[in-house]
Parts: sequence; structure tokens; C-alpha cells
Amino acid sequence: MSNELIEKISPEAIVPMMTIARHKTWEAIDKIASLLLPGMTEKEAIKIANQYLALQGVKKFWHQTHIRFGSNTIYSFNDPYLENSILKNNDIFFIDIGPIWENIEGDCGKTFLVGNVSEEQKKITHDVKNIFDKVQDYWRLHKVTGKELCEFAHKIVLEAGYLLNPAYVKGHRLSEFSHKLYTNEKLFDLDFNPAAERWVLEIHICTKDLKFGAFFEDILH
Repeated sequence: MSNELIEKISPEAIVPMMTIARHKTWEAIDKIASLLLPGMTEKEAIKIANQYLALQGVKKFWHQTHIRFGSNTIYSFNDPYLENSILKNNDIFFIDIGPIWENIEGDCGKTFLVGNVSEEQKKITHDVKNIFDKVQDYWRLHKVTGKELCEFAHKIVLEAGYLLNPAYVKGHRLSEFSHKLYTNEKLFDLDFNPAAERWVLEIHICTKDLKFGAFFEDILH
């Protein structure tokens, strides 16, 4: 498959994807985080998130809503949700949503803190965004392939004292719904330099003892 086809997008989708869909998705994530309270289970939190998004006009999602609490923040999309996973008074959690806004895909993810958390949890929450920014800057500056970007991400994550979780979290396309009409390729598997405003960079890191993790994602731009 040609690079041109893999990165195809409707010309009418580019501006709304980078403005309306992206901005609405980020606004929704921050609002959803404010609605989550200690004592809730992950499944209850996901229900609240989806109800809020429905009120904002979202009728469908290109991927399921993912919310992970505490020690479950080391887990990713395909891992099962446990019934007894509850948000504690002092905790770390992340939100990952994939709403479709007027047929344009949105996708953002972010880690949050509640209460008086440990310095280690504060640090990883700061570090995951910092690592994301460094990886994006490296892509901008060096015009590397997706595979080279993955190697760089591994390098700086290890230097920061964490583990990178790329088993599922390898980045992906966005476009008008559905980008899967063009490709299922993953960002970190690409043999070419990924174009701006086409690919989502996902960074999921965990402490080396796997006590907890942190997640951040946004579209490369």
C-alpha cells in the first residue's frame, strides 16, 4: 500500500479535525475528569463519560471510552476491566476517548490526579506529557520514520526511569470516520516519515515496578 493511500484524508476533514473535533475532545476530557469522584468504579466512570459526551451531541465513537484508576493505569485497551477497581481519595487515573464529531474522528488522552497523591504519582503525570512533547519535537526536527520515532520514545522513556508500553499503544491514523477505510497501520510501525495532522502519538509509561502508569495522546501537528 502506498504512503499516499495510507495518509489519505478528505480535504474537507483536515481543518475541522484539527480545530473543532480536537478542541471539543480536549474540552470533554477535562470536563469528564471533573465529574469523576472517589468511590466510583471504572465502569461507572465510563458510563458517566459516555453520558456526558451524548449530551454534547456525540452519537457514536470510533473506539470505546477507556478510564483506568490507580494500579490499573498500567493496563491498556485490550485488558479487562475489574469490578472492584475504585477511584480512591488520593489517586491517579487516565481518560482516553474517541468520539466522532459530525463524522470527524477525535482522540485525546490525559492523566489526572485526585487528592493528596505521592510525589512519584505527581512526577509521572508531569513526565508523560514532557516525554510526549520531546517525541513530537523529535519528529518535527528530524523527519524520522515511525519506527525511528518508536526507538527514540523507548530511549527517552528508559532515561526517565520508566517502561514504555507499546504492546497496544503504538499510535494510529485519524480522519473523517472511518480512518480504517484507508489503513490500520500503526504510527510506530511506519517505514516513512508520518505527515502532520494525520497520526496520533500515544505515550503510555509505567513505573519499573509496575505500581502505576500514565498516558497522554494527541495528534501530531
